[in-house]
Amino acid sequence: MKPPLVGEFGKVPSLGEAPTEEEPESPVPPKKNSSDIETPRGTVHIENYCPAEMLKGLTVDEGICMFSRHNPDRQKRALVNVAEQEGGNVIAGTSGGLLISYVGIHRPSEKERWGKPGYPWLFELGAIEVSRNYRELGLAVSMLDAAFNDPFYEDKIVLTTAFTWHWDLEVTGMTKMQYRELFINLAAKYGFIEMATDEPNITMDSANLFLVRLGKNASFSKYQRFASLLFTNEWEAMLRGF
Repeated sequence: MKPPLVGEFGKVPSLGEAPTEEEPESPVPPKKNSSDIETPRGTVHIENYCPAEMLKGLTVDEGICMFSRHNPDRQKRALVNVAEQEGGNVIAGTSGGLLISYVGIHRPSEKERWGKPGYPWLFELGAIEVSRNYRELGLAVSMLDAAFNDPFYEDKIVLTTAFTWHWDLEVTGMTKMQYRELFINLAAKYGFIEMATDEPNITMDSANLFLVRLGKNASFSKYQRFASLLFTNEWEAMLRGF
């Protein structure tokens, strides 16, 4: 039986004793990060918490196509929507007025099990993409550095779902399992570990991934409440101690 936490740790990390009531949210504000990365393709500007107005003025590079299915206007609208949400965070890589990479972090959709009311400390890394025209320049690492060099997330839980149908297997030439391992290794640098769940969209393909980052200051009570969302099957939840 797959354990609740899989990978480097192999078990639930010790987060201290569970308080009887959920503690108030930390007043730590988000931290603005930006940097200029010198690459063989020129200078790339990396910035988190990109304002919606800034995103509206960018041109989406034609190599950004995996999530939008080659519809740049749709991709821009999606990123602007994230930037306008409470708690939304778009980390963008730009060259001039061209959007060449992005990461989106936001609160989970209310349509998903993770988006239930009463979890203000739960966030989702919804997408990460680098244009086909700007890969192997270290942009994914630079964007994730900007995202998680931010104390705001240290008392939060961040999840991400990685589905095979969003992976650029055609251009990379990788198999699903090779791409899966690549993503696990990248995300692990920022504290993400694999967790088990019975979410149907994840379980439909054994290569799909469900990864979770438990902030170093996240309380045990937050972990307990998050763990209660992992399984809707009561028998499975009971076997796993949830």
